[in-house]
Amino acid sequence: MYKRILINFLKDKLLLITIYSVSIIFIILFFHLSQPANSELLYPIFIGLFLLIVLLLIEWSRYYPFNKKVLLLLDGENLELKPITEEQIVIKKLVTKFNFGFNQEINELKENNKERIYLLSHLMHNLKAPVSVIELIVEQHTKVNEEGRFTEAFSRIKQENKRLHNSIEQGLTMIRMESFENDFEPQQVNLLSSLRKVINSRKSEFIYNRVFPVIENEKNVQVITDGKWNEAILEQVISNAIKYSSSRKGNKKIYFKIEEEGDYINLVLKDEGIGIPTYDLDRVFEPFFTGDNGRAYYNSSGIGLYLCKQIATKLGQKITIHSEATKGTEVTIRYLTKL
Repeated sequence: MYKRILINFLKDKLLLITIYSVSIIFIILFFHLSQPANSELLYPIFIGLFLLIVLLLIEWSRYYPFNKKVLLLLDGENLELKPITEEQIVIKKLVTKFNFGFNQEINELKENNKERIYLLSHLMHNLKAPVSVIELIVEQHTKVNEEGRFTEAFSRIKQENKRLHNSIEQGLTMIRMESFENDFEPQQVNLLSSLRKVINSRKSEFIYNRVFPVIENEKNVQVITDGKWNEAILEQVISNAIKYSSSRKGNKKIYFKIEEEGDYINLVLKDEGIGIPTYDLDRVFEPFFTGDNGRAYYNSSGIGLYLCKQIATKLGQKITIHSEATKGTEVTIRYLTKL
């Protein structure tokens, strides 16, 4: 290591040594030409060499300790750099800056990984419960009773199966989000067409729950988003609106409105459902938070709105919720119209 540092030192100081030596030679030549009778040439040469050696020793004493630690750091040892020169101080600042940035990225990756493990473990737990319940219901109704009624059993099986399906879809969405950057294609998307597509895909669900969609102003506007990921948000928001509207008596409506706001487009969805208590509003985007409404509804996982928030953030969109208990819920999704 010593030899390696010495070679590097001589390479770094080669220009200095060259210029210093040439300067000494020119000075000696000057005095020799101005005083030809003076034959004392060795004395100034020795003085010049002596001063050069002293200078190099001083530079070496400052060069060696710092660069030795640099090489040890490159070999994986954990050492603290102690700079002496201004150049070394700047190098240490750069190393500290990059080290801080890398540590911050590592910590973020660790936290994200912890969060993913936490979320996936809960999702797997949610998947196991419906399977057990379905198995129990089937066992209890294996034999046909005297009246041959399977209505209640099939209704409960359907409910559990739907809950299982929703949990699986949310799990798959989370897995796809691992490679979001590779699966993200920002482009101009017709918002009205996307909305109609999602509404039509849930036509039977609307009819079954006696909830009816109403698009108040059918504006053909273009927004910057990823069509597939945006539809995932719309499906979850509409699913929640249907679920929490169907519990109230009579036919209910879900209103959709497209509004222009400067460089943004807002999609506003308002239902006539049970609403959200004020004390729960600040936590609706937290993972696995179900609140009072979720505890009252068996198939609430508490993960849907969390995923909506994560996807919206990655898409450069903003999703907000305003609601009051018993007065319905209004969800607003803000889109970019240009990059």
